[in-house]
Amino acid sequence: MSGFIKVKAKELLLGNTLKLFLVSLTGNFLKLLFTAIVVLSAHFILVSKQLQLLVVNYDGFLVYFIYSLFTVSAYFALALFISGLKTGENAIYYMHSKGTKAKFKYLFIFLRPSQSFRSFLLYSKLFFLRIFWALFFYLPPLFCLGLTFYLYFSTFIYRAVFFTLLIGAVFLLSISHFYYNCAVMRYTFTPYYLCTDLNLSVNEAILKSTENSDGFIKDGVYLKTSFFPWILCCLFIFPLFYVIPFKKLARAKYVTFCDGLRKPLPQNLEANRMIS
Repeated sequence: MSGFIKVKAKELLLGNTLKLFLVSLTGNFLKLLFTAIVVLSAHFILVSKQLQLLVVNYDGFLVYFIYSLFTVSAYFALALFISGLKTGENAIYYMHSKGTKAKFKYLFIFLRPSQSFRSFLLYSKLFFLRIFWALFFYLPPLFCLGLTFYLYFSTFIYRAVFFTLLIGAVFLLSISHFYYNCAVMRYTFTPYYLCTDLNLSVNEAILKSTENSDGFIKDGVYLKTSFFPWILCCLFIFPLFYVIPFKKLARAKYVTFCDGLRKPLPQNLEANRMIS
């Protein structure tokens, strides 16, 4: 399945490579630019003489509260901007994966306050979900790995025993990494659902993603893993302006392809009849 998706993504990429690369390049450039502006502005404002006078003339807790409020507000605005740009980029790739050529201006349509806040909520929830699954899957093998080194350097166990435990811990870590990717892959559809249905809530988008990705998770992990050699080749053979849009378009095509397979499934048709 991953090979088929790559072939379809290459077909859709013909004649659109430079345009999609410019979309990703513009998005990343604006993210870096606004990050630099916010960080430098916050720094120079916080070290300005006017605020330094506040420290001398007013209560310290009040000044620290103003410092904290300004810093949080600035970085929150930056997060809203980055989230809106990221959703706009996903919308363009999702439209191209369906064979529809999206205009460049779609990159900025989710910068409106309501939509950018909605995008911010989505990526915040996905971030904490990834942290949860990372702790769930990586803590046991990392504990075994740390315990192995502790036993080797503290109790002087035989090298044969040490390497046996080490190989076992690394093997357990690789299995945990695979299942972590499977757990995270359940949320792959969410950003694309959010940018196509403006009335869909974040929780509804996550729930819809977990339902529609069921049965295709392993294929998504294989597709994601298969791009690792492509990324390495960027340093030697393939240029970035081809690999970046190819990878993102293949990911969007994976979502549209899985959705297309799920709609005609007999159990879904039967469920729709029961609902109606």
